[in-house]
Amino acid sequence: MSFDPDDIWVDAIKGLNHVPQQKKRRLFRVAMVCAVGVSYLIDTILLFLFCVAGTVECAAPFYYGLAGLGHVVLFSLLHWSGISDRCRNRHMTLWQMIYAICVQSLGIYLAPEISPFFLAIVFIIFAFGTLRIHFSEALIVWLLTTFVIALTLFLNSGRLTLLEGTLLEYLLVAVSFSLILLRTIALGYYGYATRSRIFKLSRAFEEKAIYDALTGVYNRWMLSTLLDEQFNLYSRKGIPCSVAMIDIDHFKRINDNFGHAVGDDVLKAIVDQIGSEFRESDKLVRYGGEEFILVMAATSLSEAIALVERIRNRIARTHWKEVPDQVVITVSAGVTEVQNGDAADDPLIRADSALYTAKQGGRNRVVVNGEAAVHHPRL
Repeated sequence: MSFDPDDIWVDAIKGLNHVPQQKKRRLFRVAMVCAVGVSYLIDTILLFLFCVAGTVECAAPFYYGLAGLGHVVLFSLLHWSGISDRCRNRHMTLWQMIYAICVQSLGIYLAPEISPFFLAIVFIIFAFGTLRIHFSEALIVWLLTTFVIALTLFLNSGRLTLLEGTLLEYLLVAVSFSLILLRTIALGYYGYATRSRIFKLSRAFEEKAIYDALTGVYNRWMLSTLLDEQFNLYSRKGIPCSVAMIDIDHFKRINDNFGHAVGDDVLKAIVDQIGSEFRESDKLVRYGGEEFILVMAATSLSEAIALVERIRNRIARTHWKEVPDQVVITVSAGVTEVQNGDAADDPLIRADSALYTAKQGGRNRVVVNGEAAVHHPRL
């Protein structure tokens, strides 16, 4: 099933894990329509209070509220029945906007004395609707709204009057303005919260794209980016960089004898051991199943050899809780340094060649340029 933008909210709803995703999406759309219904209810109550104050006729809140209820019932049924699933915009936002604007025109016709009240609500409709429709659709609704509102005002030109200015009417105007402003703030916060959730999701997707899910280190697709950064530093400032290719010896035997779950635990444990030896500026990449690339920033070849030798020794001397005590786990490594004239893959080719030599030479060793490494202290 394809991704739906509503999923950033749907997936956050607790207690509905057993409900199919499509039904949860429909439920969310119905909930959004009900939120519109709450807005209609607020306006209907305000109209009733204006009726009590003698500003408008009592028919105004009745017919306005009935029209608002029609909005909620109609679009809730369209969503829950699945009819709206066939639409490009599953919220049917364009049609909801048109319906809501017609309701405001009805309000102006029924209660022209407070027409600015209904005109202000139009801003709420556009603030909400434009979050989900294209610019061209918004322009169409704008033109339609301009025509409908202008026609309604023209037909009621003889009935448009100012408030008589009683204290209750002034109070109701202030309350109406406050509630309209509050709903505008709520819509703004909804947009902000949606953008925040999208940002968090994009960060999560980005992390999944660059990190290995099992070990938590960088995955193979990030290697070229890491090497490019070091190549740039080397070419511009002459800062050295070394690369090591590290492979777990006889790792297939661990998987075959103890199972892949144990093999996964061993991989994670070895990554922890490697990570305890290098600096924050050094980057570890899972290159293959049991093969890792260590990119060592600002590190000469002699320093890199010393570091990788420490890693090899540490792993060889470790007693692993993941496997029986008699099982010894070791690694082999090939080390090289970025050189003048290197193409992007040249350090990897040399490191791989050195690793092959280490494997052929009996494993559990570090090799550079075809020769066993000599330990040098790392500065």
